[in-house]
Amino acid sequence: MKLHQHFIINFLLIFVTTLLLTTAVSYFTVKEINLQQYKNFIKKEVELVKAQLPLIKNLDEFALRVKKATNNRLTVIDDDGVILAESDYDKKEMENHSDRREIKLSRANEDGYAVRHSKTIGIDFLYLASQTYYKEQPIFIRLSMKLNSISQEFYNMWIKLTIIFASSIFLGLYVFYKLSQKIEKEIGKVTNTLDEISNKNFKAVVNASFAKEFFTIESHIEKLARILEKRSKQKRKYTAKIKLISKQRSDIISAISHEFKNPIASVIGYAQTLMDDPNANTSIKERFLEKIIKNSHKISSMIDRLSLATKFENGDLSPKLTKFDLYNLTQDILSSFKDNNNDREFTCKGESYIVNADKTMIELVITNLIDNAVKYSHSDIHIEIENGTLHVKDTGIGIAPDEIEKVTNKFYRSNTLSWDNSIGLGLALVKYILNLHNSDLDIQSEVGVGSDFSFKIETKL
Repeated sequence: MKLHQHFIINFLLIFVTTLLLTTAVSYFTVKEINLQQYKNFIKKEVELVKAQLPLIKNLDEFALRVKKATNNRLTVIDDDGVILAESDYDKKEMENHSDRREIKLSRANEDGYAVRHSKTIGIDFLYLASQTYYKEQPIFIRLSMKLNSISQEFYNMWIKLTIIFASSIFLGLYVFYKLSQKIEKEIGKVTNTLDEISNKNFKAVVNASFAKEFFTIESHIEKLARILEKRSKQKRKYTAKIKLISKQRSDIISAISHEFKNPIASVIGYAQTLMDDPNANTSIKERFLEKIIKNSHKISSMIDRLSLATKFENGDLSPKLTKFDLYNLTQDILSSFKDNNNDREFTCKGESYIVNADKTMIELVITNLIDNAVKYSHSDIHIEIENGTLHVKDTGIGIAPDEIEKVTNKFYRSNTLSWDNSIGLGLALVKYILNLHNSDLDIQSEVGVGSDFSFKIETKL
């Protein structure tokens, strides 16, 4: 639906609802006011009837005279509810009235009011019963009067209200129609400006002239245009940056491919040699097979590291916490390095330190740090556990200050190092694992002096 149609529908709903509520409130207000007036009026009549009772000898004749004089029905009822006199009906055929509401109220309060609807003639009646005495016997004087005038007064008032509301509706519809036309015109200006902005015309303006709200919209559109213009410039910069990143990824993939090519080429070469010369010397065969196995393990290790790094990045791995001694774990790892590096000296100082962490992951962290120290230094490796912090120190080539924050990035390699040693995942894996344990890798290094890689696992995670 169009805007003016929404306005009209909501306007009609509000007016109709208001009319219905006004009708209901008016009806009950008029009814209550008139009912109170009727109560006061009928009360006075009852008092007059009660004042004449001591002079009355025949109650039946008295009831008929009251009916003729006031046009209200009079009923005289004894204390047991039996009809003594009735102006409108045969009292012999009438039932006991002791259970009538007005009678019950009159017993408690002297006067009792009740309103009842007559199905026979379709109108409401007001009843007033008042307790008094006749010939020293307790009786009830009950008068009833028609309330049809209340409805008639309401109908007259409702007709006037309807005319007023109908006139207001027609006037309101006309005003809303004119208003909607102006709003549609302003909305047209807004949409035209947005179309121009979508076509890269960031200087377009709305030129609103109808209401303050449209001036606000114009202001926001101008701000939006400036933001879009700025983002458009940023997008061009990002596009150039993405192209650069894409080129860097291509270089990384090329480097990874190169790393895989060397061991694969070695495996193929040694295997081809063995196939071409099945009668080769046994010692040569064993040496070639060892080379094949070593390069195969290297390929498998690189694949495992790539897979593990991907799982950490995707959040597929979570630590399985157990309590273990960090010092004992470090000693076990060092034993393996000592066996494979007989020409290097490894020392470990410290004391027992119990942590609550994933033992397999922490083992990988320590292994990678020591392996990193072995690759990039030619001197002794020192491990120290002090106040719960594990340090891996070497006196190698060190890391330049501008590269310290980069060395933990995936595939990052220093320009001073070749790609022959690894694919640059060791420290990236360390960073992932420590992040899962709410810890960080601290790197202190000086070019030509050496490096200190350290981390601390809290005893409670």
